[in-house]
Amino acid sequence: MYSHAVISDMAAVTVDMAFCDKKHKITAKLREDGDLDIHIATDCMHIREYADKLGNTVTVKDVTDWRGSRVYDPEICSASSATCLVPSGIINAAWLELGMLSKSRAKHIHANCVRFTETGSDELIDE
Repeated sequence: MYSHAVISDMAAVTVDMAFCDKKHKITAKLREDGDLDIHIATDCMHIREYADKLGNTVTVKDVTDWRGSRVYDPEICSASSATCLVPSGIINAAWLELGMLSKSRAKHIHANCVRFTETGSDELIDE
């Protein structure tokens, strides 16, 4: 298991990429200077490279503005596939830490997910 940094008292999310059978635990901690420490524990060599390129710290602007965001920077993201949900996981962990997403609501719903469905219908079905 690769560990990118060590921080405590933070918001945490797990990204479960079932398609490639990889898991990633992402934590975010607000620093005194207003930036966020990011920690990515992963068993994926591509996300290790992404984490190394991203570094240990992101700004609030990196997680709130698509334009200029290092989280979604094509050069940094080039290490992972376009379908990887790790960058979204970083955003979610950061928003939880910043209070932009409700921690109690997150605990209640447990997960957001992408489901592969059959074509031919626009019905929204609970499974």
